[in-house]
Amino acid sequence: MRVMVYETTQDRAKLIRDLLNTYRYKIYVNNDHTPSLDTIKEIKPSLLIVNANHPSHIEFLEKLNLNKQFNRIPVIILSNMNSLEVFRKFNQLPHVDYLVEPFKIKNFRHNVERWINFSSLYVN
Repeated sequence: MRVMVYETTQDRAKLIRDLLNTYRYKIYVNNDHTPSLDTIKEIKPSLLIVNANHPSHIEFLEKLNLNKQFNRIPVIILSNMNSLEVFRKFNQLPHVDYLVEPFKIKNFRHNVERWINFSSLYVN
């Protein structure tokens, strides 16, 4: 299974990669400040993990939601602020989880595992 991580800081990207390494997922990290749908088309991930603290990531999620080809890919949104605006905007989407940092590692892993299983059963 492929997991695409959109994270702007190297340390957090490494942490996420280390947390998911035990599951043997193929992890792709995108450190760009402007993610694109072309990357999604090329990699074909089963799950997206997106840091919502960067404005271009919010725009990217909106584009993803409007794209019929990619809007069924599950997304875990990470944020270090409990922003009700972001939560409300994406909480209505069917395949989205929102985790506020700091979060428990077991909760993060559980969400990843749940969405990977969902993706393998229903989406792909």
